[in-house]
Amino acid sequence: MNKQKKLAIIMLGAPGSGKGTQSEYLEKNTGFQRFVMSDLIKKELTPGTELYDRVFKEGILVDDKDIFEITRKNFDGKSNIIIDGLPRTLDQAYWLYGVLMNHHYEIELVFLNVDEKKLIDRITHRYYCPKCHRGYNTLVLPSKVAGKCDDDNETLIQREDDTKEVFTERLKTFDEVKEVILDVYKGDVTEVNGDQDILKVSQDLMSKIIMRN
Repeated sequence: MNKQKKLAIIMLGAPGSGKGTQSEYLEKNTGFQRFVMSDLIKKELTPGTELYDRVFKEGILVDDKDIFEITRKNFDGKSNIIIDGLPRTLDQAYWLYGVLMNHHYEIELVFLNVDEKKLIDRITHRYYCPKCHRGYNTLVLPSKVAGKCDDDNETLIQREDDTKEVFTERLKTFDEVKEVILDVYKGDVTEVNGDQDILKVSQDLMSKIIMRN
């Protein structure tokens, strides 16, 4: 990679497409600074902060203005970066593009393209142990005894947002904004087949993004 350039990698993909896994891989293998919006928001939602009071006492949802402020607070524009979880709306897409341009970044938006029908099957078959938090998948990684953890024999449970109804709604929300976000970043988009083996996706990311730059 050209050392004179600053690169901003934006991870885009449906819920469960592997953005977190792949952004972690890139972070470990490139040294880029990684921004995970969900983590940054959680950090701000501590008792005593204005945002905490608004969300938990007044019931007001985190909005785009909050997202912009949290990003500004954590972003200095000096290093190569990976962004996971932003943008999620059209306004966020335009705003982030402007910020990155103002800081003279080269932009690569990585779109992890997955078959959503297969994704629903995979996600809705995920279970985990409430005691040790070990994860299972009844399709590809089942426990030895159905419904029981291999390590402590606890009954496996499913996360609330891994049910078919909830996850289908999350996919619908993503699909409603996917095309407009891709349109904002047209010319800077690299599509990667997210249905491949995890390691193969990682190798594609390195060859298409890092080695090319």
